[in-house]
Amino acid sequence: MPPPSTAYPHTYPPPPSPHPPTYTPFAVRPLPALSPLPLPPPSLLPSLPSPPRPSSFPGYKLTTHLTPSARPRASPTATKPLLRPPYPPTQASASKEQRQKDVGELLLNMRKQRAAVCSLPSWVDDPQEPEPQLWNCLHRYLRTSPHSSQGEGVTLLLAHANGFPKEIWQPVLSYLFSLYSGIDEVWLWESVNHGDSSLINASHLGDTFDWADNARDVLQFLTFHRPPSGSEAPLHLPPHPAEPPRRVIGIGHSLGGGTLTRAALAKPELFDALILVDPVIIAEHAWNRRGSEMARYDALVLGALARRSVWGSKEEAKRGFLKSPFFKVWNPEALEAYVEYGLAPVPPSASARDPPAGSADACALPSASASTGVMLKQSPYDEASIFSEPRAQAETWYLLPLLPERIELRWIMNGKTSAEATGGEERTRWTVWRRRGNSSNVRVREAGHLVAQEAPERLAEEIAQVLVRRYGKDGTGRGKKARL
Repeated sequence: MPPPSTAYPHTYPPPPSPHPPTYTPFAVRPLPALSPLPLPPPSLLPSLPSPPRPSSFPGYKLTTHLTPSARPRASPTATKPLLRPPYPPTQASASKEQRQKDVGELLLNMRKQRAAVCSLPSWVDDPQEPEPQLWNCLHRYLRTSPHSSQGEGVTLLLAHANGFPKEIWQPVLSYLFSLYSGIDEVWLWESVNHGDSSLINASHLGDTFDWADNARDVLQFLTFHRPPSGSEAPLHLPPHPAEPPRRVIGIGHSLGGGTLTRAALAKPELFDALILVDPVIIAEHAWNRRGSEMARYDALVLGALARRSVWGSKEEAKRGFLKSPFFKVWNPEALEAYVEYGLAPVPPSASARDPPAGSADACALPSASASTGVMLKQSPYDEASIFSEPRAQAETWYLLPLLPERIELRWIMNGKTSAEATGGEERTRWTVWRRRGNSSNVRVREAGHLVAQEAPERLAEEIAQVLVRRYGKDGTGRGKKARL
């Protein structure tokens, strides 16, 4: 049994040596070079699956944008659906026992496929079989009035955890905007198989997801497609000549923290600081596929594959969430954001879809007919595929000491439960001090791994403290560390 939350220290103290006792070398894949991606003809450009909406934050304009994802993908299986079941799930009469068997078989097939993918080179472009273009959907909050004093405010790039849409950050932003006035621009990142991005890419999503591809997508956007500072921008972001680097503060939760760290390791000039919220950055030995650790890994994948994904309405979905211990500890605003923006109407054509040969309909059955109701925007299979990919997490862990000390690292960690999501208490301690210079950490005792969902106000306070210390109260560069 883990100790009570009051038993956890406020911070992780530095470990006694640079490497943990079980340290072993790991072959890290270098990320391939990127280039600007021209937009396809207008007739081939995707549209937004959700209508635009006004900003709920006074002083900031909200717009939504699509940016082309990096190419090529790490593996051809990223855009080839050989194993993934149909989504939304087809109506079927299979028994609970049969569905459990199907899920177990799908897990075994995913393992075999992952082993095969890891045995091959990554990012091999095949001109004979070009990949489809994937897209990332982003929200942008742009300040509508200039600062009263001279100086440039800060830009935030927020990246979500696995299983959540970009809008899951809205409660944190609501508190942060009330605490800190120096923010010029906020970008809410969304991975290719999450939220609205997953709806846009639905016909091109394959079986595997490499976390390093998510980092490359971030770099593709920041390097070639981010609009010039303060300017209006079209829905589809075209490439443009690179601007002089702007100070971007990356804020990433779980998957998002690992993603932004890998991106900063590849192009450190794009980042000023990283605020990592219980990031999943784990050494290879922590995922050795043996004993209890393999059982926990399988449990995450199986739990995602078997989760319910279709309801008769958003109201029904919310009632179900509120009965779950997983959701009961969430801040109400975070749950509202998840219900409002993590669900989409079931497409009318879904009822006519048949499962592909050789795949298992692994998702839980809907409670309404397949042509009505709402579904999770991200399919259970996509959530599971992210849990099944430990390689990029380990690559980021091994590279961490190479991140320039100019980039401040602030680790905001789970302080309520044992640190299972980040490799356990001892391994997490080694991780947060892997790069020791210009690094600090704090444990949030009000939250477990899902800090953004359980304690958005406390998380906003921690972020605001970093911004004030670095950039001053108004973001114009008069903080203690503004000249680092």
